[in-house]
Amino acid sequence: MPPIEPNNVVNSVTTTTKTGYFSRIGNSIKGIFFGFLIFIISFVVLYTNEGRVDKSDVASTAVEISATSLNTDANLENKLVHLNGDLVTDNKISDGIYLQENNYLALTRKVEVYAWVEESSSKTKTNVGGSQTTDTTYTYKKDWVSDAPDSSKFQSTTGHENIMKTLDNNTWYASNAKVGVYEVEPAKLTMPGSTGIALTKENTILPVVIAPTTTAKTVPQNDLMKSLSASDADLNAEFGTPAKVVEETVVPEKVKNVVLNGNYIYVTEKNVSAPTIGDMRVSYSAVTSPISVTLFGRLTGSKITPMTDAKTGVVLYRAFSGTFEDALGTLHGEYKTLLWILRLVGFLMMWIGLGMVLAPLSVLLDVLPIFGTISRSVVGLITFVVALVLSIVTIIVSMFLHNPLVLILVIIAVGVYVFKLVKKAKQKTQEVKSV
Repeated sequence: MPPIEPNNVVNSVTTTTKTGYFSRIGNSIKGIFFGFLIFIISFVVLYTNEGRVDKSDVASTAVEISATSLNTDANLENKLVHLNGDLVTDNKISDGIYLQENNYLALTRKVEVYAWVEESSSKTKTNVGGSQTTDTTYTYKKDWVSDAPDSSKFQSTTGHENIMKTLDNNTWYASNAKVGVYEVEPAKLTMPGSTGIALTKENTILPVVIAPTTTAKTVPQNDLMKSLSASDADLNAEFGTPAKVVEETVVPEKVKNVVLNGNYIYVTEKNVSAPTIGDMRVSYSAVTSPISVTLFGRLTGSKITPMTDAKTGVVLYRAFSGTFEDALGTLHGEYKTLLWILRLVGFLMMWIGLGMVLAPLSVLLDVLPIFGTISRSVVGLITFVVALVLSIVTIIVSMFLHNPLVLILVIIAVGVYVFKLVKKAKQKTQEVKSV
């Protein structure tokens, strides 16, 4: 059977709206407040981001212990440790519906539903006099999505009604697991990324569709006897009461078509090769036991539990694929990636906020659209430069403020520089007086 793909049925609806000049001015003035608010929040984002803790710095302080024997050093109790070994479980779990039990450390079921999806695109034209005409095209197509959009909120609801899925996404964890001799809590432990499960007839449970069945049974014709005449009753008493054969048809409850196709299980009302709205497809991913890991956490007797760093508040309870050095590299890489993402977010917030504050100027000039267009280009360039400079300055200052030692060194350096300038100025003054 070929893969079940979306029916590429696409239709669209276009609407046209017109916004008056004075309405646009009013909306842009309202936007000044929100623009200023976004501008202020951008500083908070940049400052907070520079103060985030690099978890690799915390993890690097972990003490190595052996996974093959219990620790006997009392000084390591309740301390951050790391160990290498196989993360294993003897617990078997499944979703209880379509997947057979297996030694999974974590099992995730992903359910998608076939639904209408609305996409929109707009084209806006500024008219002489400052008004704007906007043509918005709403496009509808069928696709597999995690959750069906609320079709009642579509621009065009007729013919685009969605059906909510009846099976949810979920994740299950093994109730117990170990790394060597140490117990861990799978539900709390951050484990290496899961991989998709290749579905087969052997590891799945597909319901059997039962056809209607017909059975026959013989019952006395008691009701028929009541309608017989007395003479007939006498005859029946002598030769026996006739019996009636009754046929019973048992129709099973409606069972949807459930089909295994590739790495998906399709649950459909009709033809499995041509999905309809409301059909579902199910896939699974898992962390399968055993897996070789480097584990970080708090040493608590024979258990490794979540560790909260007293100085930074960082919680560390995680298993990594690879060595101790690989784990530190992964943590540092995650820190740097998020650091630059939030720096970019802070800059964009600052730029957008400044643009919203100055937006009324361009709207006023839209009486002649060419003036408004030129104004937006100039304002966009100026606010870009201002936001870039302010972001860089904020990042540098935040780095100093979050690092007391660096801040002290900078203050000392500035103090020494100012002292030298003052001293040099005094020397020049004395030289002038002596002359």
